[in-house]
Amino acid sequence: MSFRKTFFQRQLDDDSSSDDDDYVMMSSALLMNPFSNVERKQGGSVPGHAGIYRDRESGHNRMFQDYLADNPTYGPQIFRRSEDRQQSRC
Repeated sequence: MSFRKTFFQRQLDDDSSSDDDDYVMMSSALLMNPFSNVERKQGGSVPGHAGIYRDRESGHNRMFQDYLADNPTYGPQIFRRSEDRQQSRC
C-alpha cells in the first residue's frame, strides 16, 4: 500500500504532471482504490436473491447414461421414435 501512495505522491509532485488533467486522473485513482478491493457476497445472479442448488452434475450424468453411454437406458429405437415425432410436428 505504501508503494502506491509514494507512486501517486511522486506523480502529483512531479513538475511535468502539473496539468489539471493529470491531477484529476490521479485523484480519482486514489479515491477509487479503496472500493476496488471490496469483495461481494456470493449469492445468486441477482443481488439479494439466494442461489438454488440444482445438482447439475448428477443431471449431466443421468442424461449421459440415458442417451450416450455404451449401454444407454433409452436405445436407438426409442430415441429414433421420439426424434421422428418431433420432426413431424414442424
